[in-house]
Amino acid sequence: MADKKVTIYIVDVGPTMWQVEHKPGVTGLDLARKAVLIMLEAKVITGLKTDLTSLLLFGTDETNNYMNDQTGGYEHVTTLYPIEQPNMSILRTVNNELPRGNVKGDAFDALIVALGMIDLHCRKLKYTKRIYLLTDGESPINSSDLDAVLHQINDSNVELNILGIGFDDPEAGFFEENKSEVKRQSESFFNKIVSKCQKATIFSMEETLKQLSKPHIRTVRPVPIFKGALTLNDAKVSSQTSLTINVEMYSRTTKVRPPTSTKYSALSETTSTSNKTSEVNMSRTYTISVVDNDKNEAVDVPREDLNKAYSLGKTLIPVNEADEEVFTMVTNKSMEIVGFVKNNEFKREYLMSAVAAVVPQTNNLTMAQRLSALIHALYEKDSFAIVRYVKKNNDPPKLGILIPYIQDCHHFAFPSFDRVISKSGKELTNHNYLPNDEMLEKMDHFIDGMDLMSAAKDEEGSTKEYLKVKECFNPVIVQTKKATCHRALYPNDQLLQPDQEMVAQTQFLPSLIQNNLYLANDMRTLFNIKKVNKERGKTGKRRFADANKPSSQELSLEEILNKPEEHKNGKRAKSDDGVTTDALIQHEAIREVGTIDPISNFQAMIANRQEDLVSTAVEQMSVTILHFVKTSFAEGLYPKALDCLMILRQACKKESEASRFNDFLKELKTTCFMTQPSKTDFWDLIIREKITLISRDEALDSTTSIQEAEEKSNTDTLDEDTVATDDL
Repeated sequence: MADKKVTIYIVDVGPTMWQVEHKPGVTGLDLARKAVLIMLEAKVITGLKTDLTSLLLFGTDETNNYMNDQTGGYEHVTTLYPIEQPNMSILRTVNNELPRGNVKGDAFDALIVALGMIDLHCRKLKYTKRIYLLTDGESPINSSDLDAVLHQINDSNVELNILGIGFDDPEAGFFEENKSEVKRQSESFFNKIVSKCQKATIFSMEETLKQLSKPHIRTVRPVPIFKGALTLNDAKVSSQTSLTINVEMYSRTTKVRPPTSTKYSALSETTSTSNKTSEVNMSRTYTISVVDNDKNEAVDVPREDLNKAYSLGKTLIPVNEADEEVFTMVTNKSMEIVGFVKNNEFKREYLMSAVAAVVPQTNNLTMAQRLSALIHALYEKDSFAIVRYVKKNNDPPKLGILIPYIQDCHHFAFPSFDRVISKSGKELTNHNYLPNDEMLEKMDHFIDGMDLMSAAKDEEGSTKEYLKVKECFNPVIVQTKKATCHRALYPNDQLLQPDQEMVAQTQFLPSLIQNNLYLANDMRTLFNIKKVNKERGKTGKRRFADANKPSSQELSLEEILNKPEEHKNGKRAKSDDGVTTDALIQHEAIREVGTIDPISNFQAMIANRQEDLVSTAVEQMSVTILHFVKTSFAEGLYPKALDCLMILRQACKKESEASRFNDFLKELKTTCFMTQPSKTDFWDLIIREKITLISRDEALDSTTSIQEAEEKSNTDTLDEDTVATDDL
């Protein structure tokens, strides 16, 4: 339940408030009206029944307050609205119907009346109590009974905010010149109150409006969304190997959605009824078609006589309410750890929902110690816990991830720009992704030029931070609320355009673009950045590998269709070596040897005519073979690995990669004998199939003789020089 709040707004409507202009065409009453209106709009939009307000005026020609009715002495103070939930009526009154008084009322009298209203309404109940006093300080103040009033403010724990129009603001360096003696004394009196109250502050109206111009963020009291046990293993099966921690879970981040709209009856506007609500009431009727005397009639059917039906093809299968229980999954409220995952294996894009904080049960030291031990264990093992989470009984279960959080420090690892590591772990010194000194220098200047810490300028022309995180809000939500309030107060006016602060969140800062455009153009040329052409055909995988490679076959669909020489006799044209155009396109698209069809991937990369991918294909195929051997359960993946090895040997012999294959075969042999558990049975298959090193007689680039190739390949043990002493 939300905290109960009472807020009373005290507005000075005396003659100086609406006769004296503080800006051209803007009076003090205009400023006060604007401030109160913004604060009330936020409360009306929120619509909390526990957030109550009241509007009190002083300086009015008449008098209307309960204290003057009881004891007298509180004249020219009017209770315009009692303590109640604010609605559109109070907004329209503040905007259009605030009275203008012709007498100078006493702000201290109005403050005493407000304190009395709060005491009568709140009594000894727990409320958050606030008073906002808006005045220009030009009315005399009777400060008798000041000590009693100060005691009442502190004793009732009331927060007093004095919004002064034209008041001095030492922090902003503002001091009003030619100030009247009455105003000087009023400021001194209010400063005295602030110094002796526990919760009292004076704000200048300029600073107040500046702060109120920012979107209102409603604070929400944290309420646990889950209270229960976090378990590891089943305690009923074995209490010795299980862990139970009573925890509570609170929301940390929740997506805010724009206010929902309601159907509105435009027809009600034309009626003369005084109590019209413009609400639209929905009603449904259910009918069935009945054939009677060759006539098809619609007969109304009560809702309780209907059952749900599910489609099976074109047939509807009825299911009554008793049978619908079969569709309900019976679950119990729980949070169970079902497994663990390494930090580096968990991808950030898996986090698709809101974030919550799991903390130990309140005032339970034992549970706090258990949860702390689990958190530190996960942190030290660099692991996350996967949980099966059921919020309440019979809710559908969800999977969640528990991430240990010890300090406010987030580490995100990004690949290095100055090192390129191949899949086999070899560091490459010559690669397209490695930047040179000129590239690094340009990028340094670009980063400095795009720095947001000094990108914007304030009202005085000094640099300031642009797009502060705490000053960025959802433009859709903010604009929806503003448009709704504006249409409510001015139904015939055009809706307001979005503020520049909101627009700035969706657009680039023009000065940043102008100052860094030349750098962007230089880097576009230096890095050889080109637009990636969309690949032909359907594919579920996005590819970005060809971004830096100029394409020699940039043909549009029209160009392909308008080449009759390529489609003679209804057949596609073939290249000189008999490969169809479709095959060439497919080969060019494959740039990785996968584990599903590695042989086809490997052959396609070898056959690629647009780019030399032979070395890359050999390297990736070698890694794939090692993966098959290491992860094979029994001999399940051995045939696949053996086929890949044969294809690899044949390609290396043909493509002058004999030395690479010979080195890999030696590495594979070491792996078979040193892996735990060992894979010597796979090496037996290699010997049986007579897969040997590539000799000089088979490939000119090989340095291995026939005899040496057969001897090293047929041995079923390792040399002691190859294996470490500890392993022996």
